[in-house]
Formats: sequence, structure tokens, C-alpha cells
Amino acid sequence: MREYAIVNGQKVRVKKSFLHRAGRAVLGVLAAVGAFAIIFMVAGSKLFDTSPKVKNSGSREAIIEEEEKFHGIILTNETLVAELNSISELMTYSQVYAGQASIVDSVQLPYTDFDIWGTQHTIDVMYSGTIKVGYELKDIKIVVNNQKKEIYITLPKNPIVDNNLPQENVTCYQDNNIFNPIRANEVNARLAEIKDEQLQNAVNNGIFKKAETHMKEIVIETLARLHSDYKVVFLDQIGK
Repeated sequence: MREYAIVNGQKVRVKKSFLHRAGRAVLGVLAAVGAFAIIFMVAGSKLFDTSPKVKNSGSREAIIEEEEKFHGIILTNETLVAELNSISELMTYSQVYAGQASIVDSVQLPYTDFDIWGTQHTIDVMYSGTIKVGYELKDIKIVVNNQKKEIYITLPKNPIVDNNLPQENVTCYQDNNIFNPIRANEVNARLAEIKDEQLQNAVNNGIFKKAETHMKEIVIETLARLHSDYKVVFLDQIGK
């Protein structure tokens, strides 16, 4: 661009040196190149961006649906609960017990521990029952990490215990005594004691640990069959 100056009332063209003109030209070229580079970077990033775009419509279901279109099936906590619910019976560990017990009773002298001869009656009880230890699905915490392909499971501290000694599995052989008749509640009271004894024996023999191990094996086997690309991690209860 030409520049002019007023000298003695006359408009005179100002002549600049070659270096000055060359410097101005170089600056112009650099500015144009810089502007072109910025435009290319912005347009190119959009043109060559091949990553999938997930539309967030606000609802969780819509997000999962969009994710599945681009990344395949997204595993959810609800899906796992439904799958484990179908095998909940297999997740229960059971242990059968059976035995024989005797009830012997005599009339005692008042205020003493001495039995009166001829007043004794006996009951022999044959029984069998089942102790079941399981977990409520609603009490099991499940967290899915789809990025790491891991399933985190936290078991409740206290499993559910069912100690069943049905009446049809009880057989009694009685030797009654006219002077000391067998009372109706004697057998039921003895059966209640038997249930407590058998449960305590099962606890002492590690039934809770066996139930936990059994449950983990069933869950891992099931989820490995349904979701082989995921790893199942059982979290420790300490501090939870």
C-alpha cells in the first residue's frame, strides 16, 4: 500500500526502503498462513473425527440404548440381578442331619432329686431335618464396571438360615406309665432342643463358610457362561 505525505502544500509519495517493504510482506504472509492453519485444524478435527457420538437425551435408558449401538451390549446391575434370580435356589447351601434321641422322665419326691420307682416313662425319637443357608438377592450389592469389564459383588454379613425339622420326619416310640403319663409338649420341647443342637454343630463345622464358597462358585460359573469377557470380583466385608 502506497503512503503519501504533505510537503509545502504538495502531496508527495513516501518512498520506503526495500528491507522495510520486504518485512511488511513477510509479516502479511505469516499472518495468512497462521489464519489458514487455525481454520484447517478446526475444520479437520470435525471432518476426520470418526469416534461415535452418543446422544444424551436425559434418561438413563436412552443413554444405555445409544451406548449399545456403538459399543455393543452394556451390562447393568438390573440385568445381573435378573440373571442371578433365576439361579437363586442353586445359591442356597443345604446340609441334612438325622439322629435319635431319648426322653426319660420320672416323678420325683417333692423338694428332692430322687425319682420314685415305678413312675418312669420313656420316648425314643427318630428324626431327620435340613439346614439351609442362603442369601437374599436384595441384600447383595452389585456394581458393574463396563470400562474395566469387571463385576463387583458384596455379600451381606449375615446369611439367611432355615432349620427345618418337619413333623413327618419324626418317629416316636413311647413307653407310657399310668402313674406318670406322657405330656403332649414333651416331644415338641425335645425337638426344639435338637434343632438348636444340630444348628450349633453345623456352625461349628463351618456351614457359613461352606455356604459362601458354594454361592461364589455358582455365581462365577453362571456369569462366566453368560458374560465370559467380564471378571467377577467379590469384595471383602471388612470396613464396609
